[in-house]
Amino acid sequence: MDGELSWSDLPSELLTLIAIRLPIIELLCFSSVCKHWYAASSSASAQIESAPYQQPWLLIQTEGSRCSLYKKSRGNFHPDIPEMDGATCLASLQGWLLLFKQSGSIFFLCPMSSAKITLPQFPHSEISDHVAAISSPPTSPDCIVSVVNRSDSMNLDLHLLRRGEENWTKHTIRFHIDNFKSITCATFYEGDFYYLDTGDAALMFSVKKKSGTRCQIVDGEGEPERYLPFFTTQDYFVRNVKKEQLFGSDKNVFITICGTLAKRDGCNEFIRSEDIRSSEKSEEEEEEEDCIKKRGVWIFPRFFQIPHDQRW
Repeated sequence: MDGELSWSDLPSELLTLIAIRLPIIELLCFSSVCKHWYAASSSASAQIESAPYQQPWLLIQTEGSRCSLYKKSRGNFHPDIPEMDGATCLASLQGWLLLFKQSGSIFFLCPMSSAKITLPQFPHSEISDHVAAISSPPTSPDCIVSVVNRSDSMNLDLHLLRRGEENWTKHTIRFHIDNFKSITCATFYEGDFYYLDTGDAALMFSVKKKSGTRCQIVDGEGEPERYLPFFTTQDYFVRNVKKEQLFGSDKNVFITICGTLAKRDGCNEFIRSEDIRSSEKSEEEEEEEDCIKKRGVWIFPRFFQIPHDQRW
């Protein structure tokens, strides 16, 4: 019929008002309808995903660039993210991932929009027990990246990089492995980086003082200064994932999951990194049966778009 309007004829102002209110999956579908809808969604970032009542999604690297994006209340989606092929996730914050590739390549990635910010070459060409934390999103002028690893049984090597710097700064912190075991995860809070080990110990590194202090994580009453300034959550996967929904028929899968910082009841909550097995078998039994190993990360997915010439 002559004069009949199509969906692509809707006013841009109306489409934008719709787009900025959409969660991440709906926004991705919305922006792929046509060029007009994509342009109208340019200012949308799925901000609702970072609302205090929202829970993070679990992003799993399955094979190559193929990924799985999971949330118990939403199910499983399978985006293709080329930049994650061969990459290891070191940290997750507010929709951004810090990724490392062999040979020392390290960069920030917003996996839902493919926005990428490349950092100066990392001093190590390979990583093993390295753990990282980010002070703020990489587009923030005061963003600091921290990567820590144990160099030997006596020392920890801490590398820092501030926004705009071209070289990493190395700090060596003396902590014997008997007093501070393998570092599993890290976060940042009000000027200090916190690194948590496999036990009940934590290392607090003051950016201003350039020094580290060992802390003890304890339950019950105690001196206020001995408490971490945020909650830590273990076994988050068990309480927020339906294994049969995520793994399906896969019975021999091992996933190493990188944690993230969240909000709970107005307070900061750090979801710790953890290792998850799809079956109840022991690690030795799974090794014998050629266990499928994957990597995952908790993320509040956003759709950030940045200028093509965006620099660190």
